[in-house]
Amino acid sequence: MAKLASQTITGPAGKLNVVSTDTATDELPVLFLHGINMSHDVWVPLIEALPEDRRYIAVDLRGHGRSDRRGPFDAADYAADALAVLDALEVPRTHVVGTSFGGSAACVVAARAPERVASVTAIGSALKVEGIDVDGAIAALQAVGLQAFFESFMPQASFAPGTDESLINRAVAVAVTDRTPETVIAVSRAAFSADVTATAQAVSCPALVVVGQYDATCPVALATAMSEALRAKLVVLPGRGHVATYEDPALVVDTLLPHLASAKAQPVG
Repeated sequence: MAKLASQTITGPAGKLNVVSTDTATDELPVLFLHGINMSHDVWVPLIEALPEDRRYIAVDLRGHGRSDRRGPFDAADYAADALAVLDALEVPRTHVVGTSFGGSAACVVAARAPERVASVTAIGSALKVEGIDVDGAIAALQAVGLQAFFESFMPQASFAPGTDESLINRAVAVAVTDRTPETVIAVSRAAFSADVTATAQAVSCPALVVVGQYDATCPVALATAMSEALRAKLVVLPGRGHVATYEDPALVVDTLLPHLASAKAQPVG
């Protein structure tokens, strides 16, 4: 099982918490970018299930986890955080894997610095999110508070039916710990108003889009549109929801590893 060590770096908007393994290998590392109202914790089950043959890096993006809360919070801002991490850790080239809005940020990293990205994987992501009543959700959050809001929101928006309650509680704890309603609202408004279509179309490296069958936030139709923009393979995970790395890390590993191996054979862009 890979051991994760934590460190702090200085990013464009303040302190960034980064966790990584220390594997020394010729294989390219993997940089993991979480979605909104998540943290690096969403990747821990996946990293623990991955083979210990390369370095794995996960960051708490601004406004999340143990990183500073200063915005702004658009995909380009999270991409700036990601590039700051690569610079600080002296990583010249990497695979980038993002979940939810982290997939959008991964596209920005690949479009902005193509020489540094060997491949992109977007899990439970979309070019833009549709059909979400953001104002209604924010009103509900303000009425009941963070804890009650996420306890109600997470089961229906983030997980497949029948998911173990302990996983939902874990996600809720990450979303609310040391965070204010103001931060959550700012982060959410930025994500749900974003559109990375043009950015995704500019990505030139190999890409993979993965979506859970029961993803209610970024459903299969939106994932299909993202795969088309990226000219990428689309994989639908049967029986899974929006946060597949919590629900079934082994299934995500089985989907991710062939993509990383295939991307390795591609010429440097």
